[in-house]
Amino acid sequence: MNVPCIAPNKRLLTTLAAIFALLSPSLVVAGGRFSLFDLEPADFNTLPSRSLSLPPALPSSTWPDFKEAPSFRNGKECTPSQLYHSGYKEEENLCDSLAIHVAMTLDVTYIRGSVAAILSIVQHSVCPENVVFHLLASESKAELAQIIKLTFPYLKFKVYHFDVNLVKDKISASIRAALEQPLNYARSYLAEILPMCVKRVIYLDSDVVLIDDISRLWATNLDGHPLGAPEYCHANFTHYFTDAFWTDATLSAVFEGRNPCYFNTGVMVMDLEMWRFWGYTKAIEEWMEVQKSVRIYELGSLPPFLLVFAGDVQPIEHRWNQHGLGGDNFEGLCRTLHPGPVSLLHWSGKGKPWVRLGSGRPCALDSLWAPYDLESNNNFLQS
Repeated sequence: MNVPCIAPNKRLLTTLAAIFALLSPSLVVAGGRFSLFDLEPADFNTLPSRSLSLPPALPSSTWPDFKEAPSFRNGKECTPSQLYHSGYKEEENLCDSLAIHVAMTLDVTYIRGSVAAILSIVQHSVCPENVVFHLLASESKAELAQIIKLTFPYLKFKVYHFDVNLVKDKISASIRAALEQPLNYARSYLAEILPMCVKRVIYLDSDVVLIDDISRLWATNLDGHPLGAPEYCHANFTHYFTDAFWTDATLSAVFEGRNPCYFNTGVMVMDLEMWRFWGYTKAIEEWMEVQKSVRIYELGSLPPFLLVFAGDVQPIEHRWNQHGLGGDNFEGLCRTLHPGPVSLLHWSGKGKPWVRLGSGRPCALDSLWAPYDLESNNNFLQS
């Protein structure tokens, strides 16, 4: 049943938090800096109100303004590393063996979501200074990097250029135009773009927020698999491919000897060493080439991942991807949480919380995203 859209307010947030805490106590993060559910309504007014504007060279009509995020520091239990030594170079920073590596994409359309996701990660991390962000942008790299630097002055990050020429001729039409954007395919190239010293990375979509310590996700034992993700084996796997695929014995034979299950590529723990050794990026590209000649799927970047990895994925607890909060790919209707504990909320689907909040017609669960929104025109924290 769809949840009616209602306007967000602090009373609603507090009520939802209390309900979720009763239904699933593990929603309340133990050991993190502080949790959304630990706050009283008045506490939201203590978050920073300073608005950061970009230099005059960047037109204000194009680029959003964000408040500066609080500075989060490591707890006493965190292991010291070279991240804190004076005089380190950027590559040493990126290659720190104790770092938790997180990869995301950056663009103008989703920058508000990316900023909220980053804030949620460092806010709930026991060792936030151990987290290094690898951010991929296909255009406006310098401007986007400046936004991140101004919003998170303390953050360890690097913005990489993603060359859309790698995929633009391989992308096929999808059921939703947003799924056809080249940057959606950047996750397939992390093993090639990130430094060789980065052997493992957590990939996250820009429409997520974490309410748990990311080190717990980082600690996932991949047990010899190239990636880990929450699997959904109850889903009808045949729906992700066309009849042309299933009726072609040569194509469908790819799943012989495998027990394929659907998984969402918006949250993945990836073994980049295995990717480089086995050439998984090339395998994904080859399936995209097949799609250009024989239409074997309708969705964007997901099906090639299923073709290459389904049945060879290390299952991760479902709590790490409460996906589908953005509704379906056509209408983006409101949805409720899936049963069970929650560590990560994911607004996959057409509806994005910052768009719905901005339109004045948010869904109930969008109020759980709003406290991480640092956009300067966001009135949630001040109202």
